[in-house]
Amino acid sequence: MTYSQRSTHSAASSDFTYLEYQISLAGDELKLAEQAYEASDAELNLLKSSSAYDPVKSAPEEERLREQAARQQALVEAIRGSIAGLEEELAKLEDE
Repeated sequence: MTYSQRSTHSAASSDFTYLEYQISLAGDELKLAEQAYEASDAELNLLKSSSAYDPVKSAPEEERLREQAARQQALVEAIRGSIAGLEEELAKLEDE
């Protein structure tokens, strides 16, 4: 359904607009979360590849970075799931 077709359905128009806006916001959040994950992962790789890397001394920092990267990765997956759900709702509206 095109935008002009949606805008003629006054009741559904606001639903479409709302869902499209939510998808856009989630997309922006996803980009930020992916960047944060990549930064955490890069920092972890930098730590491990450093010439001064000592597995024993660096263990707390390494663990912190692993946990940070895991949290970011979980956030990325959650946002992707949210986007999928919003897109599914939008598709249902388009079928009506």
